[in-house]
Amino acid sequence: MALAPGTRLGVYEVTAPIGEGGMGQVYRATDTTLGRQVAIKILPDAFAADPDRLARFEREAKTLAALNHPHIAAIYAVEQSAGLHAIVMEFVDGDDLSQRIAKGPIPLDDALPIATQIADALEAAHEQNIMHRDLKPANIKVRADGTVKVLDFGLAKAMELTGALAGSNSMSPTITTPAMTQAGMILGTAAYMSPEQARGKPVDRRADIWAFGAVLFEMLTGQRAFPGEDLTDTLAAVVKLDPKWDAVNADVPARVRQALRVCLQKDPRRRAQAIGDVRLALEGAFETADDVGRVTRSGPAGSPGQRLVLATVALFVGAVIATTVMWFATRPADLVPPRVSRLSLAPSGTAALSINATDRDLAITPDGSSLVYVGNTGTQIFVRALDALEPVAIFTGTPRGLFVSPDGQWIGFVDNNTTLKKVAVTGGPAVTLATLDSAAPRGGTWGPEDTIIVATGNLTTGLQRIAAADGSATVLTRPDRAQGEADHLWPELLPGGRAVLFTITPASGGLDAAQVAVLDLQTGMHKVLVRGGSHAHYVQAGGGERGHLVYAAAGTLRAVPFDLAMIETRGTPVPVVVDVVTKATGGVDAVVAGDGTLAYVSGGGAAGTGADRMLVWVDRSGREEPLDMPAGRHFDPRLSPDGSRIAVATEAAGNTDVWVIDTAGGRRRRITFDPAIDRYPLWTPDGKALLFQSARDGTLGVYRKMLDTDRAEERLFTDSTRYVVPWSWSADGETLVTTELALTGGSGYDVGALSLSGTPVWKGLLGSTFTEGQPVVSPDGKWMAYGSTEGGGGSGVYVRPFPDVRAGVEQVSTDGGNNPDWTRNGRELVYRNGDTMMAVPVELSQAFRAGTPEVLFKGTYFNDIGTQWAVTRDGTRFLMMKPVAASDGTGGEQARPHITIVLNWTEELKRLAPAN
Repeated sequence: MALAPGTRLGVYEVTAPIGEGGMGQVYRATDTTLGRQVAIKILPDAFAADPDRLARFEREAKTLAALNHPHIAAIYAVEQSAGLHAIVMEFVDGDDLSQRIAKGPIPLDDALPIATQIADALEAAHEQNIMHRDLKPANIKVRADGTVKVLDFGLAKAMELTGALAGSNSMSPTITTPAMTQAGMILGTAAYMSPEQARGKPVDRRADIWAFGAVLFEMLTGQRAFPGEDLTDTLAAVVKLDPKWDAVNADVPARVRQALRVCLQKDPRRRAQAIGDVRLALEGAFETADDVGRVTRSGPAGSPGQRLVLATVALFVGAVIATTVMWFATRPADLVPPRVSRLSLAPSGTAALSINATDRDLAITPDGSSLVYVGNTGTQIFVRALDALEPVAIFTGTPRGLFVSPDGQWIGFVDNNTTLKKVAVTGGPAVTLATLDSAAPRGGTWGPEDTIIVATGNLTTGLQRIAAADGSATVLTRPDRAQGEADHLWPELLPGGRAVLFTITPASGGLDAAQVAVLDLQTGMHKVLVRGGSHAHYVQAGGGERGHLVYAAAGTLRAVPFDLAMIETRGTPVPVVVDVVTKATGGVDAVVAGDGTLAYVSGGGAAGTGADRMLVWVDRSGREEPLDMPAGRHFDPRLSPDGSRIAVATEAAGNTDVWVIDTAGGRRRRITFDPAIDRYPLWTPDGKALLFQSARDGTLGVYRKMLDTDRAEERLFTDSTRYVVPWSWSADGETLVTTELALTGGSGYDVGALSLSGTPVWKGLLGSTFTEGQPVVSPDGKWMAYGSTEGGGGSGVYVRPFPDVRAGVEQVSTDGGNNPDWTRNGRELVYRNGDTMMAVPVELSQAFRAGTPEVLFKGTYFNDIGTQWAVTRDGTRFLMMKPVAASDGTGGEQARPHITIVLNWTEELKRLAPAN
């Protein structure tokens, strides 16, 4: 309620409104008893309704009233009258500092005396264990004679709410947010908050030192150190960005620049620890006698106290403040950079890292405190806090495509290939956000306004924006077929959320022809930034808006300086990390946190798509015999019906083609040559041809290649609405049984059948809400084994009648499994469960009967969504893909995937690729 002139509050008579004081209306009034002018701040109505809070406020106010300093506006009383509660303060005439700054930068000769008086006030309060908590230009008054008065000292804490109070659009009032911690609520005005305040962490006097630095920067430059269009942008700048140091005039003395930098260190341990030291630095107390003389002759006059300090400092600089002097005097302008440290994580057992062929397998929280990854053969999400010894499983299902929310509290992912979900970093039930209109996750990024941008690899829509609140989707981009674009993948938002990086994959030419582009989310326009790269991240490395684009190219992370303001690269890309797992889709297993922590998976030695693998025979006891052929990035091995040849997809130079290898002698020949990716070979029952999947002409389809002839490949089936993988045959060879994935709607992976007699006709077989695939028909043609999540807790192996799959279902595996196959006599079903090969005796008659699964052998062999192995007709040997360790080329346990962590990696990045 507004107070009219003449209104009385006890002995105080209101004379005029002053304005909004951030925490309540402020009025000028006359103390009718003492005849002096005062300022009265009316407290919010919430105080009257909360006696406990009011009592706490009054206790705090008594403490604050004890402050008696020439540069601190005094608190006189707490007044209660006519149902209103008010705090009575010293009235200070003159402009506040925000009004002075609005006119432009304050000249150095005026700015330094103001700054030293502010520091003097803070120092006096800190000595009494009182923090300001809301220091900003609007809380600093400058009288006509140059005297500074700091207002609202300690009121941010005294008026702290027990709930959440949203700040205004101007961010002028004290802000409290729901980001609660045991240490309390975030307090302070956003543009002047310290990073620890912005994160809701405990604060001490160093938060005031940060705010002092932000105020001094604004005085000298006329612009905020951490600007933003709204609260979210501002807090993000505080936490992640550096001030634009080049905005500080070159005439500003080095000692002042030094003081600014030590005040605005984001890590409070590296920040100046006492405001008194900052004040002395501003006064030149830590310079040599010659430097002091120059400052005295040419610098600002200041107050008499300042001149006394400057005149006498040469007499005691070496003794009284020796250690502090050395700290300030010997530091370079940018301070001693934090140490770059490396460590390796190699989780084992069920927590071992799983690497798939297509999307990213790990993420990191924005503050770099926790690593998130997919483990347990692709069925669980694990969180490994870097200060913990063991990872913790927080979700079980079929998670893929991990990403983390801006506040680090949620992990986004795709489950069952089409269901977008989130789960808390601390665990708990997963929350469904949306059902994607297509499948095959190809990256996600979480925006500041609770929107998520995803890519799905469906070759039709590119980037899509999903509203986390209601799951509604908006298409942001579509590949331009006329320009040779196949898809738009791997979105990564730039700071501030106004633009998003993404990868344009080519219809031909492989990853060597991929491009990193940026989409302006306001205009809808995009431009290419890098040619010959994929999956770019923006990494802050340097002051202001200087940073780098870090992206994948030929299995190497490369970096190029990047101007965030102009959204342009500046310079020549250089390699910064070699041998990183890069997928055939351009995704890279490398992530960088906002604090400069890098996590990546090495290509050599990782049981993933980035590692070479050798084909080995393994007998039922686990004894290995390598094939006489070179190691490579092999996928999808298949034995011909007579066992004399192997078909395998091999990636080389960014492209994947199908090869045929003779098991005797190792003769190899390539049978596909199109620039598109060719995968999932399947022998025809007579062994005369191979079927395979390809995305030629930008549309996924199934093709047939007749062997031992010069005839070109024949397209059997294409469907722009589904992703079809040839998997097995019916007993009569007339029907192709497939794993399929609907690209526009649907429930994830499913099992289908493609009749090849006459015009090919496809039909779905199961159509459930579970993830189902890898179907294989028994030798007698009456039963179909497949992998499914229908039992919950991950994948398992099941059997149904064929072709009437609706007639019943039997579970074969007892504790998980996938990728089943039959031995040729039909008496045994074999399947893979993690790193274990299992076998189940079965009876095939009018009814299906299965015995007890038994372990055949264990080993670290490549695991992928495609065919992972093959078995000979007699069931005595298995064709496996064994990762080759980069160290010695022999493979084995040392090839288990490991994650390299680099702490403070941005310091190394700045050295390798200077962002000048």
